[in-house]
Amino acid sequence: MLYKFLSNFSTSTLRKAEQEQSNIFLIFLLLVIGLGLPAHANQVSQIKTIAPQSSYDVSHHYFTTLLQNILESTAAEYGPSQVVYSSQMEQGRALYELTKGSKLDVYWAGTSISRERTLIPIRIPLLKGLLGFRASIIRAEDEEKFKAITSLEQLQELTACQGAHWPDSDILENAGMAVRRNPVYENMFTELAEGRCDFFPRGIHEGGSEVAARLAIYPNLKLFTDFVIYYPFPMYFFVSSKNPELAERISKGLETNIDSGSLDKHLQSHPVTSRLFPMEQWKDKQIFVLDNPLLPRNTPTENNRYWITP
Repeated sequence: MLYKFLSNFSTSTLRKAEQEQSNIFLIFLLLVIGLGLPAHANQVSQIKTIAPQSSYDVSHHYFTTLLQNILESTAAEYGPSQVVYSSQMEQGRALYELTKGSKLDVYWAGTSISRERTLIPIRIPLLKGLLGFRASIIRAEDEEKFKAITSLEQLQELTACQGAHWPDSDILENAGMAVRRNPVYENMFTELAEGRCDFFPRGIHEGGSEVAARLAIYPNLKLFTDFVIYYPFPMYFFVSSKNPELAERISKGLETNIDSGSLDKHLQSHPVTSRLFPMEQWKDKQIFVLDNPLLPRNTPTENNRYWITP
């Protein structure tokens, strides 16, 4: 009798549980079909990029906020995404990790032939080509020496500090300049302040902010803008060759930002780049134009939609 009771109880309970699970699944299925959305549609994907190179890396915010704008403007098609930071990396390591496609999903960098062979470049300059305009961070006591420079030959007598893995180093060396390379971003300011190099060419959008951010620790550094070095050198977003969908998404988002005027607004209003405007302030500067042998031949440098040229 007891066995029959337990047997009937177990069978009844199992049937009831199975019916409840079936009902839950049907409700979920109807919701998905009714809304016309995939089951993962409300999940926020994470797009990994580098952390700031140091606490003084003022340019980092410009690119990460631009990237987040791009992700938001393409969310309707690709789903919601959030920029998150991986570990702090110097450029060479970041490009290596991006090639592997595990620790990083996207990274911004100046382009080169070799980089475009191993990664997918989104060929829309994030600074509209202004990265190629370089002002020089110098020691304040050397200002008169730099004011006396009127030719590239005079500049070739001095030593520039640059990143070990930056294409800029190769470009400057190709132009006959001596370059002291360092793999660590922050160390280049130290080397300049201590006299191990004479000047540190930086994009005209970043040099002033970098000097201001380090005023307390390097009070003898200043940005010198009497002359500008120029070479065609676009800054692109790069993604792994394993992730063409993300490349497509970023490209569409950038084009949308250009059409809406958001890219120009970002460039002209962000604290790092706003000091570039109005552009008329640069028109009377002496410009030393250098060749860029690393620039891929199909770089659209004449397209005014994307480029501001000298």
